[in-house]
Amino acid sequence: MILVVEMTVSGTGHVPGNSHLIQMIALALPEQPVRVHGEAVHVRELSRDPDLAALGRITFHEAPLSPHFEGRPHIVSPRRFAHEFRTLLRLLRAVPAGEPCLLVLASATSTAVVAAVLAARLAGRRVGIQVGLHGNLNSIVRPRPRNPLRRALDLRAVLGRRLPGVRYLAFEHCIRRRTAELIPAVAPRIDSIPLAVNVSELAAWQDAPLGEPVRVGLVGLATEAKGITPFLETARLFRERYGERVEFLIVGGSPGAPPPGMFRDIAHEVQARHVPREVFIERLRGLHYVFLPLHPSYYELSPSGGLLDAVTWLKPVIATRIPLVEDLFAEAGDIGHLCGSVAEMQEALHGILATMDAGRHARQAAALRAAREGRTPRALAGAYRDIVRNGFGGLLDGRR
Repeated sequence: MILVVEMTVSGTGHVPGNSHLIQMIALALPEQPVRVHGEAVHVRELSRDPDLAALGRITFHEAPLSPHFEGRPHIVSPRRFAHEFRTLLRLLRAVPAGEPCLLVLASATSTAVVAAVLAARLAGRRVGIQVGLHGNLNSIVRPRPRNPLRRALDLRAVLGRRLPGVRYLAFEHCIRRRTAELIPAVAPRIDSIPLAVNVSELAAWQDAPLGEPVRVGLVGLATEAKGITPFLETARLFRERYGERVEFLIVGGSPGAPPPGMFRDIAHEVQARHVPREVFIERLRGLHYVFLPLHPSYYELSPSGGLLDAVTWLKPVIATRIPLVEDLFAEAGDIGHLCGSVAEMQEALHGILATMDAGRHARQAAALRAAREGRTPRALAGAYRDIVRNGFGGLLDGRR
């Protein structure tokens, strides 16, 4: 039996990512029934995913999230811990008697990890606990709580402690390496697998041969970590010099209400928060390049949805040289322009507009296609199966 529990995200957030995770799990261990638990809207959206429905042996169940500090998983909350413990104990006790169980926390707070260990002990069965690490991993490099109890339960402390039956899963190899550098004690207990691409919407894909206007996009919410300030400065400089030969788009929205004139050089109106998915896809589909001035202070410990969208939609990238991007270039070859600074990114874009080399652009898209094929849930299933079998000592072997 496999339980997949989403402990921190409600609504439609992370639905594509969790769908890919569940697909990978189900494809890797097809003999195992999979029970998916999460907030009501979240599991309803997952249950409507035809790629999940086609796999069978997957059921969906509501498990209300804690109302305490929703959306702030880095905060250590005793009340949230109590809620997490009750929830996980109830789910584990519902597993048929004597059946071993892999409990996958798709995302989790640090207290949920401790709650899972205690619940597994009280459930009276063999349980392996796998914890997905996402952007909240950045809390290990932020100021820690002063309160001794909260400090003992924050993510840095939990990762550094050897908890029985617990292993962690980072969604890029460089994130595993960096986490192990920062917290050496976690190195023997952390695995990694590439973040899977979103293949469910590829029927909407269309080729976008290089031509004018050259469309350059920042993908996702317009945040500083994603590089919105250098992106907007680049848009201003290039619109002044090249005019209608180049367009800049934000494939997403603004985190809040933007000040007047902030997006004057963007080719469309930028709305607050997330845009409808159909708008997101339409903008992304028409891009020629994804512009990624990613800030290492965040993306050393977090996968980039924008980078993954570039792979999914075969959009060559112009990106800063951080481990996440370097690893992808090493894996896939010439998929764009790997740059040491924003100034180098701008020079690369000048070169693109000067040469308009449609042949190279097409070759870069072809290299991205090959990388995409290696990052589907089906392609990653074998590696995930090895992670479970090697990390959890034959926990699920022999189940038919």
